[in-house]
Amino acid sequence: MRTPASCRSGLPITAAFVIVSAFSDPAPTLAQDAAARAPGAQRKMIHILPPTRGYLEPFSGRVEIQTLIIHPLITAVDFLLDGKQKRRVRKKPFTGQVKLARPPRKQILEVRGYNALGQLLGADRMILNEPDAPFGVRITAVRRSQDTEYDAVRIEADVSVPRSAELEQVAFYRGERLVETVSRFGADAVPGAPRKIPVAGLMEYASTDAFVRVTATLAGGRESEDAQLLQGADYQSEIDVQLVQFQLLVTDPDGNPVSGLSPEDFEIRENGRKRPVAALRTANDVPLVLGLAIDTSNSIVPIWHQLRGVSAAFLEAAVSPGDKAFVVDFAGTVRLACELTDYKRLLLSRVRSLMPRLGTALNDAILFSLLQYGGEPGRRALVVVTDGYDQHSRSERGQSAEFADRLGVPIYFIQLDQSSHKVFWGSGTRGRTYLNINRTAKQRRSRERLERISQRTGGRLFTIELHTSDAPLGERLQQVFDVIQDDLSHQYVLTYYTEQQGAAVEREVRLTRSGLRLRNVVSLDAID
Repeated sequence: MRTPASCRSGLPITAAFVIVSAFSDPAPTLAQDAAARAPGAQRKMIHILPPTRGYLEPFSGRVEIQTLIIHPLITAVDFLLDGKQKRRVRKKPFTGQVKLARPPRKQILEVRGYNALGQLLGADRMILNEPDAPFGVRITAVRRSQDTEYDAVRIEADVSVPRSAELEQVAFYRGERLVETVSRFGADAVPGAPRKIPVAGLMEYASTDAFVRVTATLAGGRESEDAQLLQGADYQSEIDVQLVQFQLLVTDPDGNPVSGLSPEDFEIRENGRKRPVAALRTANDVPLVLGLAIDTSNSIVPIWHQLRGVSAAFLEAAVSPGDKAFVVDFAGTVRLACELTDYKRLLLSRVRSLMPRLGTALNDAILFSLLQYGGEPGRRALVVVTDGYDQHSRSERGQSAEFADRLGVPIYFIQLDQSSHKVFWGSGTRGRTYLNINRTAKQRRSRERLERISQRTGGRLFTIELHTSDAPLGERLQQVFDVIQDDLSHQYVLTYYTEQQGAAVEREVRLTRSGLRLRNVVSLDAID
């Protein structure tokens, strides 16, 4: 299994993305749609993905910056540090390096993209090592209370809130049982400056060995948690522990997802040492963050209406209350058709309004889709529907697999096999032109690449042959989407507590029940 990105060593990587932000397809006539689209109108043309680093480590030393150029007119990228140009790159894959200060200090990293005429097409920047409070909660005291009529324990904690964040609530648990929720913090909850907010809760005394948990939630859903073991009646032993979460899927010998599992069916080892399982949650208990990337290249024209309808039906069935999803469509360029949202009607209308375009940029689409997850909490999955060909990507092929593995998002590919299939290519003065696709070798290589990515991320590859007459295409597409939805509904989230913070830790999840297989195990702390 993979370990969280924060536990890995190696050269930090930054990816900058140039995207086409204009949405040219017909927009739904909904007031909610207009409100949801407002942020997209000012979307940056270049995005910087923050470099990776160890837990609480500052940015320092030489950093490699990888850029993904989606706009076809970008021919040069400048890399700047503190307003000074450090490097201009004119060749694919537009990778540059900057040398950060030692010892580390606050610095501004910037990328700028230009066309062949030297015109600036977009810029983005990020502040490195800016003094700000990291989001987190820490239990500061657990003591017997003398101020109540019953024998109680008072839990005191500090919540560290970044300057741009708003604290929504703090919940107090004994084990997995919710005891108290605090949601009133006065002026301290309003964004504006980094701050530390003290909170406290009461719970009934119990003499058994157990643990208490405190969970802080920001507006937008981001969570942080701390726990303290209760050793003996006086609760005098404070141990700094951190919650670790894994998303996993278990299958039977036939590959079917398994339900009805319990914490006793799993074993967690940390640096070879067995650790107790804290909780096992089902898909019904943890929200889903789902991405759908659809190939809208002209080669999809013969099946477009069927594909669009089945894709919309999949989103309608897979996104439940509390879940969120986004839609990306890609041809020669990549577009964010619908930003991450829980508004299902908007998602469906955007899918139904998509139209085919020229070209295919599959690798760019995978990378761009992975960026949309950000720090959104919850289970994750990305579904990519494509013919598998890649004509216009500017990123290197290995980038998508490396990035997906780093973030820990299972990728499900639905490859539309068009070997020996006649496909509409375009219209001209002599009428319609058709391209007879008979590229068996290319299709095989593409399938092998998608298979490697899906296996590496814990997803799956499904291949649908368009020229077969076994069953109607719409029916076969629906069957594949049903299998993916079944996988998503059987995902589990496994948690345990560790004292290993800020160090490289080898973590392993094993099954104790025979006859079952872990198809994927990914860390839910990999994206931040």
